Amino acid sequence: MDLHADGQAKAVDSTDSALTTELTRILETTRQQLEEEFRKRLDAALREAESASAKVVEHEREHSSAQARLLVTSELRAQFDQTLQQTTTRLQAEFDERMGAATKQWEEERARLQEELNVWRTYADAQRQMSESDTQAEILGHFLDRAEPFAPNLAVYVVKPDGLALWKTRGRMAFPSVVSKDTIDPDAYFKTIVVRDRIVAAVCARQPLKPESLDFLSGALSRAIESFGIRLQNRAPAPAS
Repeated sequence: MDLHADGQAKAVDSTDSALTTELTRILETTRQQLEEEFRKRLDAALREAESASAKVVEHEREHSSAQARLLVTSELRAQFDQTLQQTTTRLQAEFDERMGAATKQWEEERARLQEELNVWRTYADAQRQMSESDTQAEILGHFLDRAEPFAPNLAVYVVKPDGLALWKTRGRMAFPSVVSKDTIDPDAYFKTIVVRDRIVAAVCARQPLKPESLDFLSGALSRAIESFGIRLQNRAPAPAS
Protein backbone atom coordinates (compact mmCIF):
# COMPACT_ATOMS: atom_id res chain seq x y z
CA MET A 1 0.00 0.00 0.00
CA ASP A 2 2.76 2.34 0.83
CA LEU A 3 4.49 1.68 -2.48
CA HIS A 4 1.30 2.18 -4.33
CA ALA A 5 0.60 5.43 -2.54
CA ASP A 6 4.11 6.56 -3.07
CA GLY A 7 3.78 5.87 -6.77
CA GLN A 8 0.58 7.80 -6.92
CA ALA A 9 2.24 10.68 -5.14
CA LYS A 10 5.07 10.68 -7.63
CA ALA A 11 2.62 10.56 -10.49
CA VAL A 12 0.75 13.53 -9.05
CA ASP A 13 4.02 15.45 -8.59
CA SER A 14 5.00 14.62 -12.13
CA THR A 15 1.65 15.84 -13.42
CA ASP A 16 1.86 19.01 -11.34
CA SER A 17 5.34 19.70 -12.67
CA ALA A 18 4.17 19.24 -16.25
CA LEU A 19 1.19 21.52 -15.61
CA THR A 20 3.44 24.07 -14.01
CA THR A 21 5.79 23.95 -16.98
CA GLU A 22 2.90 24.25 -19.39
CA LEU A 23 1.36 27.10 -17.46
CA THR A 24 4.73 28.80 -17.30
CA ARG A 25 5.08 28.44 -21.08
CA ILE A 26 1.58 29.68 -21.65
CA LEU A 27 2.10 32.61 -19.35
CA GLU A 28 5.42 33.45 -20.98
CA THR A 29 3.87 33.20 -24.43
CA THR A 30 0.95 35.32 -23.32
CA ARG A 31 3.29 37.82 -21.73
CA GLN A 32 5.35 38.03 -24.92
CA GLN A 33 2.19 38.43 -27.00
CA LEU A 34 0.95 41.13 -24.67
CA GLU A 35 4.32 42.86 -24.75
CA GLU A 36 4.38 42.60 -28.54
CA GLU A 37 0.84 43.93 -28.76
CA PHE A 38 1.69 46.72 -26.34
CA ARG A 39 4.81 47.57 -28.34
CA LYS A 40 2.82 47.64 -31.55
CA ARG A 41 0.16 49.82 -30.01
CA LEU A 42 2.82 52.06 -28.53
CA ASP A 43 4.56 52.36 -31.88
CA ALA A 44 1.24 53.08 -33.55
CA ALA A 45 0.40 55.69 -30.95
CA LEU A 46 3.81 57.27 -31.39
CA ARG A 47 3.43 57.30 -35.17
CA GLU A 48 -0.04 58.77 -34.86
CA ALA A 49 1.23 61.39 -32.44
CA GLU A 50 4.14 62.20 -34.77
CA SER A 51 1.78 62.38 -37.74
CA ALA A 52 -0.60 64.63 -35.86
CA SER A 53 2.29 66.78 -34.75
CA ALA A 54 3.64 66.92 -38.31
CA LYS A 55 0.20 67.88 -39.60
CA VAL A 56 -0.02 70.65 -37.04
CA VAL A 57 3.45 71.85 -37.94
CA GLU A 58 2.64 71.64 -41.66
CA HIS A 59 -0.60 73.52 -41.12
CA GLU A 60 1.17 76.19 -39.15
CA ARG A 61 3.90 76.35 -41.77
CA GLU A 62 1.38 76.65 -44.60
CA HIS A 63 -0.54 79.26 -42.67
CA SER A 64 2.62 81.21 -42.00
CA SER A 65 3.66 80.83 -45.62
CA ALA A 66 0.25 81.97 -46.79
CA GLN A 67 0.42 85.02 -44.55
CA ALA A 68 3.93 85.75 -45.75
CA ARG A 69 2.84 85.34 -49.38
CA LEU A 70 -0.08 87.68 -48.83
CA LEU A 71 2.22 90.24 -47.24
CA VAL A 72 4.85 89.90 -49.96
CA THR A 73 2.19 89.90 -52.68
CA SER A 74 0.65 93.03 -51.24
CA GLU A 75 4.03 94.77 -51.12
CA LEU A 76 4.94 93.59 -54.61
CA ARG A 77 1.55 94.67 -55.92
CA ALA A 78 2.07 98.13 -54.45
CA GLN A 79 5.55 98.31 -55.97
CA PHE A 80 4.23 96.99 -59.28
CA ASP A 81 1.39 99.51 -59.34
CA GLN A 82 3.81 102.32 -58.54
CA THR A 83 6.29 101.16 -61.18
CA LEU A 84 3.48 100.69 -63.71
CA GLN A 85 2.19 104.19 -63.04
CA GLN A 86 5.66 105.69 -63.35
CA THR A 87 6.36 103.72 -66.52
CA THR A 88 3.00 104.65 -68.01
CA THR A 89 3.56 108.33 -67.23
CA ARG A 90 7.06 108.22 -68.71
CA LEU A 91 5.94 106.38 -71.85
CA GLN A 92 3.01 108.74 -72.29
CA ALA A 93 5.34 111.73 -72.00
CA GLU A 94 7.75 110.17 -74.49
CA PHE A 95 4.86 109.35 -76.83
CA ASP A 96 3.50 112.89 -76.60
CA GLU A 97 6.97 114.31 -77.22
CA ARG A 98 7.58 112.05 -80.22
CA MET A 99 4.08 112.64 -81.55
CA GLY A 100 4.59 116.38 -81.19
CA ALA A 101 7.95 116.19 -82.97
CA ALA A 102 6.49 113.98 -85.71
CA THR A 103 3.51 116.30 -86.13
CA LYS A 104 5.81 119.33 -86.30
CA GLN A 105 8.06 117.56 -88.79
CA TRP A 106 5.06 116.54 -90.88
CA GLU A 107 3.66 120.07 -90.82
CA GLU A 108 7.03 121.43 -91.91
CA GLU A 109 7.32 118.79 -94.62
CA ARG A 110 3.78 119.45 -95.80
CA ALA A 111 4.44 123.19 -95.86
CA ARG A 112 7.64 122.56 -97.84
CA LEU A 113 5.83 120.31 -100.31
CA GLN A 114 3.00 122.82 -100.62
CA GLU A 115 5.54 125.56 -101.29
CA GLU A 116 7.22 123.41 -103.95
CA LEU A 117 3.83 122.67 -105.48
CA ASN A 118 3.02 126.37 -105.58
CA VAL A 119 6.37 127.06 -107.21
CA TRP A 120 5.77 124.47 -109.91
CA ARG A 121 2.28 125.81 -110.47
CA THR A 122 3.79 129.26 -110.89
CA TYR A 123 6.31 127.83 -113.35
CA ALA A 124 3.56 126.08 -115.32
CA ASP A 125 1.30 129.15 -115.35
CA ALA A 126 4.22 131.38 -116.37
CA GLN A 127 5.17 129.14 -119.29
CA ARG A 128 1.55 128.85 -120.43
CA GLN A 129 0.84 132.58 -120.18
CA MET A 130 4.06 133.62 -121.90
CA SER A 131 3.61 131.05 -124.67
CA GLU A 132 0.04 132.27 -125.30
CA SER A 133 0.97 135.97 -125.37
CA ASP A 134 0.42 137.96 -128.58
CA THR A 135 3.12 140.58 -128.07
CA GLN A 136 6.59 140.70 -126.67
CA ALA A 137 5.49 143.30 -124.13
CA GLU A 138 2.80 140.91 -122.91
CA ILE A 139 5.40 138.16 -122.57
CA LEU A 140 7.65 140.42 -120.49
CA GLY A 141 4.68 141.53 -118.34
CA HIS A 142 3.76 137.92 -117.52
CA PHE A 143 7.39 137.28 -116.66
CA LEU A 144 7.42 140.18 -114.18
CA ASP A 145 4.16 139.01 -112.59
CA ARG A 146 5.35 135.42 -112.13
CA ALA A 147 8.91 136.24 -111.09
CA GLU A 148 8.02 138.89 -108.51
CA PRO A 149 7.29 136.34 -105.68
CA PHE A 150 10.86 135.05 -106.07
CA ALA A 151 12.45 138.55 -106.38
CA PRO A 152 10.44 141.47 -104.93
CA ASN A 153 12.92 143.96 -106.43
CA LEU A 154 13.09 143.06 -110.09
CA ALA A 155 13.79 144.77 -113.42
CA VAL A 156 13.55 143.79 -117.07
CA TYR A 157 15.80 145.31 -119.70
CA VAL A 158 15.32 145.21 -123.47
CA VAL A 159 17.82 145.71 -126.26
CA LYS A 160 18.14 149.26 -127.57
CA PRO A 161 20.68 150.79 -129.91
CA ASP A 162 22.66 152.11 -126.94
CA GLY A 163 22.54 148.79 -125.05
CA LEU A 164 20.21 147.12 -122.54
CA ALA A 165 17.68 149.78 -121.52
CA LEU A 166 15.36 149.61 -118.55
CA TRP A 167 11.85 148.51 -119.54
CA LYS A 168 9.90 148.00 -116.28
CA THR A 169 10.61 147.34 -112.62
CA ARG A 170 8.91 145.84 -109.58
CA GLY A 171 9.63 146.75 -105.98
CA ARG A 172 11.03 149.81 -104.26
CA MET A 173 14.69 149.60 -105.20
CA ALA A 174 16.08 151.71 -108.03
CA PHE A 175 17.76 150.20 -111.09
CA PRO A 176 20.02 151.96 -113.62
CA SER A 177 18.43 153.03 -116.88
CA VAL A 178 21.11 151.26 -118.90
CA VAL A 179 22.94 148.18 -117.76
CA SER A 180 25.48 145.61 -118.84
CA LYS A 181 27.09 142.60 -117.24
CA ASP A 182 30.19 144.65 -116.49
CA THR A 183 28.36 147.58 -114.84
CA ILE A 184 25.78 145.72 -112.75
CA ASP A 185 26.17 145.48 -108.99
CA PRO A 186 28.11 142.21 -108.28
CA ASP A 187 25.69 141.37 -105.45
CA ALA A 188 22.69 141.61 -107.77
CA TYR A 189 21.23 138.88 -109.94
CA PHE A 190 21.81 139.46 -113.64
CA LYS A 191 20.95 137.19 -116.55
CA THR A 192 20.75 137.93 -120.25
CA ILE A 193 17.95 136.47 -122.37
CA VAL A 194 19.49 134.93 -125.46
CA VAL A 195 17.48 133.80 -128.49
CA ARG A 196 19.36 132.16 -131.37
CA ASP A 197 22.69 133.44 -130.08
CA ARG A 198 21.42 137.04 -129.83
CA ILE A 199 20.80 138.95 -126.60
CA VAL A 200 17.23 140.26 -126.74
CA ALA A 201 16.64 141.20 -123.07
CA ALA A 202 18.04 140.92 -119.57
CA VAL A 203 16.72 140.26 -116.06
CA CYS A 204 18.14 142.03 -113.03
CA ALA A 205 17.13 141.52 -109.37
CA ARG A 206 18.35 142.60 -105.95
CA GLN A 207 18.30 140.70 -102.67
CA PRO A 208 16.30 138.99 -101.33
CA LEU A 209 15.81 136.61 -104.25
CA LYS A 210 15.72 132.95 -105.29
CA PRO A 211 18.22 132.52 -108.12
CA GLU A 212 17.10 129.01 -109.10
CA SER A 213 13.54 130.23 -109.70
CA LEU A 214 14.77 133.24 -111.67
CA ASP A 215 16.96 130.92 -113.77
CA PHE A 216 13.98 128.69 -114.58
CA LEU A 217 11.67 131.58 -115.46
CA SER A 218 14.38 133.30 -117.47
CA GLY A 219 14.76 130.12 -119.51
CA ALA A 220 10.99 130.01 -120.02
CA LEU A 221 11.10 133.69 -121.08
CA SER A 222 13.78 132.94 -123.64
CA ARG A 223 11.77 130.06 -125.11
CA ALA A 224 8.57 132.13 -125.17
CA ILE A 225 10.28 134.98 -127.06
CA GLU A 226 11.74 132.52 -129.56
CA SER A 227 8.36 130.85 -130.01
CA PHE A 228 6.74 134.27 -130.48
CA GLY A 229 9.26 135.13 -133.19
CA ILE A 230 8.51 131.88 -135.01
CA ARG A 231 4.78 132.63 -134.89
CA LEU A 232 5.39 136.10 -136.34
CA GLN A 233 7.37 134.60 -139.17
CA ASN A 234 4.64 132.06 -139.87
CA ARG A 235 2.00 134.82 -139.92
CA ALA A 236 3.98 137.06 -142.26
CA PRO A 237 2.38 137.24 -145.78
CA ALA A 238 4.24 135.59 -148.59
CA PRO A 239 5.93 138.04 -151.03
CA ALA A 240 4.05 138.78 -154.26
CA SER A 241 5.25 136.83 -157.24
